[in-house]
Amino acid sequence: MKKITLLASALLMTAATFGQNVLVDRIDDNLTGLISTKGDDGTGVYCADYFSVTSDVALGELTLYGFSTDPVPIEPLVTGFNVYLYTISGAVPAGNPEVAGTGILELGDIDPSLYTITEDGQSTNFTVNITDANGGNQVVLEAGNIYWLSVFPSVDGGPADDGRWNWSGSLSSFPNEEPVLIDPSDLFEAGLTEWTNISGIIGESFPSFAWNLTDEPIASIGDNLAEMIAVYPNPTTDVLNLNIPSSIEVTNVAMYDVLGKNVGAVYSNGTINTSSFAQGVYTLKVETTSGTLTQKVVKQ
Repeated sequence: MKKITLLASALLMTAATFGQNVLVDRIDDNLTGLISTKGDDGTGVYCADYFSVTSDVALGELTLYGFSTDPVPIEPLVTGFNVYLYTISGAVPAGNPEVAGTGILELGDIDPSLYTITEDGQSTNFTVNITDANGGNQVVLEAGNIYWLSVFPSVDGGPADDGRWNWSGSLSSFPNEEPVLIDPSDLFEAGLTEWTNISGIIGESFPSFAWNLTDEPIASIGDNLAEMIAVYPNPTTDVLNLNIPSSIEVTNVAMYDVLGKNVGAVYSNGTINTSSFAQGVYTLKVETTSGTLTQKVVKQ
């Protein structure tokens, strides 16, 4: 049975006992968890855990371990999931989820189709692929930097009501900074309106939260552009369309024949008129502010 551990603010919960590289693996071996939930009025209580990376990495799959207040599923009350990354300021995150724009990554209210909830009556775990949640764009962290991860579901009702989720702790991982909690609107009237060390709040050791993070291969700029820029129809008989996101600025477009000769293609309003080109195979080169795309085009 799950019960609330005595704490002035009632923030703390106690749970009953019952091809990718791993970047972070903090085992769910602590009976204690802390509320990390946003209510439907936009207020919440949030936790954050510290980590660093030793090489450039693209974030892959993220799994968070936790539990609900009562032994009943909270999935019907969950309307979205949130993943925020912050840089460090002193010894705490340089921002919080209720101040927009303070995170280096703010994946707010991720659609339920892009994450999974696993509930068994004793635990409530979330899994999300960061690239998918970020619209198919990889999130690459640079080597040697320090980050704070804050995660929480958005739920119907208040953050401490039936949809409350508690992020489980890990007793076997000891990052350089201990995890922190913030209650920006002072919902629990404990004065925790700034990031506060959790061990100090609960009066016992709480070295880290329980979660797992893997990486994925870093796509090259060309790979990313190939996914972002659509060239059609190919083969083409006259007009070749280039569907390029508005966030990408095109600096030059050229086409070359099999001998490497520039055939003088004119790019205008997302199209190239190839009606005057001889039949054959051409190399299309699209230079942008995000890199260069090179693609074979067949003229029929």
